[in-house]
Amino acid sequence: MMITLTDEELEQCRQRGVQLKQVNLQTKDTPAYADQSRKVYKDEADAGFVMSVAECAVGKATDRVWHAKVWPKEEHALHKDEPDVGRNIEVRHITHPGAGLVVREKDLNRDKVLFLAYPDPETECRTVQVIGWLKAEDAWANGRQVDDYRRVPQALLNTKW
Repeated sequence: MMITLTDEELEQCRQRGVQLKQVNLQTKDTPAYADQSRKVYKDEADAGFVMSVAECAVGKATDRVWHAKVWPKEEHALHKDEPDVGRNIEVRHITHPGAGLVVREKDLNRDKVLFLAYPDPETECRTVQVIGWLKAEDAWANGRQVDDYRRVPQALLNTKW
């Protein structure tokens, strides 16, 4: 499903990206992000913006609330298990259109539904392809092991919601 964000939604995503950059200053990336995001994004605000665009689009696609929360880094442990959208949706975005859904062992047994989205850089991320979803346990069962996570091909994702 292709989702188009409004000017207001894009601005909210930009502002959140800047806020995320501010709270994450001097914070080291986790191993899951250290290699990938620095190669793709020039700036932490860019990474936060693209992540926010994906989450906002999934909220629109599913008619659920996108929380758009930002908290101080010292409070991360208090909020790390909160959903991105609705009551149990975790959004994963990709930077290459054919990449699969990433699932980690920590996602299991938490009633999580994982959505995959592709914010299109050709449209300055105004359009987002919401590709599909799986329950975390189904994603784990169908994923191919890659380092400390599993990746599920897009063809195995549910496209109806």
